[in-house]
Amino acid sequence: MQSNAIMTTARWHRLLFLCLICWTTHSLAVDLDTTGQPTPRVPTLNQVQVFEDVAGKMGLDDILTLSAGNPRGFLPMQRDRLKPGFTHSAWWLRVVVKSRSSTALPLVLALPDARLQNVDFYTGRGGHWTHDGTGPADLPSRSSSSRYPLVDFTLAPGEQLLFLIRVASDTALTLEPRLYSATAYDGLEKRAALWDGGLIGGTLALAWCALLIAYFSRSASFLVLAALCAMTALFEAADRAYTKVYLWPHATEWSSRSVTVFGCIAVLLFIVFILRIAHDEKASLPARYILIGFALLECIAAIGAAFGNLFVFAQAGMYVNALFGVLTVGVAARLARQSTPTARIMLLTMIFSLFNFALRMLETLGSLPAGLAWLKSDIHPNPVVAIIGLATNLIVLAAWINHVGKQRIAARTELADWQRTEHDRLRDQVAQRTLALNEALLYAEEKNQQKIETLGYVSHDLRAPLATISSYARLLLHLADSKQTSLIHAIERSVNYQLGLIDELIGYAKAELQPLDIVPVATDLPALLDDIAEYALALCAQLNNQFHYQALTSLPRRLTIDGRRLQQVLLNLLSNASKFTRDGVVMMTVRARRQDDQWHMAFEVADTGIGIDIEEQSKLFTAFRQIQSVNGSTGLGLFIAQRIVHTMGGDLRVSSAPQRGTSFSFELIVPIAEDADASPSKVVPYSSGGSAQIRPPRKHRLAVTVPPESDRRELAVLAKDGRLTDIERWIENMIRIHPSCAAFLTDLRHCLEALDFAGIEALALATNETSHVSRHG
Repeated sequence: MQSNAIMTTARWHRLLFLCLICWTTHSLAVDLDTTGQPTPRVPTLNQVQVFEDVAGKMGLDDILTLSAGNPRGFLPMQRDRLKPGFTHSAWWLRVVVKSRSSTALPLVLALPDARLQNVDFYTGRGGHWTHDGTGPADLPSRSSSSRYPLVDFTLAPGEQLLFLIRVASDTALTLEPRLYSATAYDGLEKRAALWDGGLIGGTLALAWCALLIAYFSRSASFLVLAALCAMTALFEAADRAYTKVYLWPHATEWSSRSVTVFGCIAVLLFIVFILRIAHDEKASLPARYILIGFALLECIAAIGAAFGNLFVFAQAGMYVNALFGVLTVGVAARLARQSTPTARIMLLTMIFSLFNFALRMLETLGSLPAGLAWLKSDIHPNPVVAIIGLATNLIVLAAWINHVGKQRIAARTELADWQRTEHDRLRDQVAQRTLALNEALLYAEEKNQQKIETLGYVSHDLRAPLATISSYARLLLHLADSKQTSLIHAIERSVNYQLGLIDELIGYAKAELQPLDIVPVATDLPALLDDIAEYALALCAQLNNQFHYQALTSLPRRLTIDGRRLQQVLLNLLSNASKFTRDGVVMMTVRARRQDDQWHMAFEVADTGIGIDIEEQSKLFTAFRQIQSVNGSTGLGLFIAQRIVHTMGGDLRVSSAPQRGTSFSFELIVPIAEDADASPSKVVPYSSGGSAQIRPPRKHRLAVTVPPESDRRELAVLAKDGRLTDIERWIENMIRIHPSCAAFLTDLRHCLEALDFAGIEALALATNETSHVSRHG
């Protein structure tokens, strides 16, 4: 919408420019028609003399005395105008008007300069002088309609009049008296009004268009441009004295000051406009800080001209503007080296502004070249130069609007392309991510299914041979002596421990490495430590190590602790110690200290093995971390031990040095069991050939109905081989054939659900013994 508004405004500017050209052509035609009509012959001002009153205090009587006593006091004016410039002197003009017409002529003697502050006309007729003034206390004859200081009079045929004109002003003086017939002066004012109306109206139209663009585009640059055009219109109106006639007719002092004030503010706004363009377009503007300095100087000149000494600040404003014109030339030259669209637009603005400024200066100095003679006009200030300036400003504005419109269209196109590209990229990325997530989900599901199947295989394939070993061990008990019985019981306990580890492995994997469950129960501590010691004997024998177990203090008989987890920790530590020690010693020590209703238990497993470097000790308790490659080692032992100890409220510590062995220790705070007592302190050494007291196995006694002996023997064979499916089929057949054996089959199914093949075999064999005793009892 903003781009369309800007392009519409650009078309209106073009239409305005065409209308301006047509209006200029019509004005020139009116000018020619007016000047082409025959008019009465007007006397010429061929006797104009000038006198400078340096003190500025001479009155009419002093000038008359000077004129009568010393005719050389007045000097002839060399050219048709005199430019004293800035001066504190009062200037007197002596003008003689003589009629050569046969009729009375109504004439107007004027000084066409709106900046003059004090102008006094003295008219001499037959030795009698009349006064017309433009000072604060006097008003000219045409004060209600005239823009310039003037006096109107009627010259009789053959009559000669003498005029003395006193001029004093704090602004730059331009003394150019002109004599018009009343009709010619009225025509000249009408033509000036037509030209000046087009100029000021066109400038205000530019201000209105820029204001509309600023509103629609929310652009501060166009808002500054609107203020610049409005201030330029005020400057042109003040320079042509229209503000004095229509806005403040009685403020003669402000009429002179307003020209300088509006001119400085217009230049200030032009500098701000250039700086805003450079800022918005991020263009590299040469002499940026110098332009800011000139803007401050223009502010000072405008404020000083409004409230201070006009003579000083009017000169300061003129010099600052001249220096700014020189700077504009340098900036334009630097911008010519830049090829960006913004730099070209700014260069165009600088060139046209400099061109307009140069035309004004040449026209003011009366130094227009012969080739520009067509720019001359009898209207002051020259409207042709101002109209050219308006046209150039219009061209700059149209070019800038066109540039901004193209920028917006290009930005919109680029944004649409970027949005389309970004949309396609995001859509492809989402599709790729979705596909990757789906593949990852499918992969995770497959891995989970593989894990479940693997756990099933582990449960079946590991339990079956272990159950077979347990069954053979029980069969050997019938033929073993007392020494062999203890060893067979050690084998059986090891098998049961391995079956427990299998259950832990399955639960551990299902929990996905979550903290292990701790279930404290009343535990026989000495018996538990004896079992661990017997297992450690077999571990240490593999690499010819000696094992020693030592209770450093009296130990409680019963503790409320998770014995299975404690056994798992100690066996993991003993397993690691036996793996990394050869022909050495592995020792397990236990201490107990009672405090209130709790036991402080300290456990330590030490070896004389290879030891561990200090750098590696911090990585010991990381999952799957191995200090050295060992066959059959997964790197999970210490990780599991550390997590169990941490869950039980302790901290597993390590102390080691290379080639000096390793020691793992931890402490646990355990509640006292209700029936707790203490055994005497003892030291029990163990070696690889040592033995331990083993409790006899329990006998199964059944008083229920059982299947026939042949079927039970078949069941024992199936259990010994770990044939899970065949055992399930055997139970289904027995339920169908012998429904009276439901209690026996229920116990059997419980053992099967726990994959306790040794229990199934023992149940079948115990049933055989019971049946045999009952038959032979």
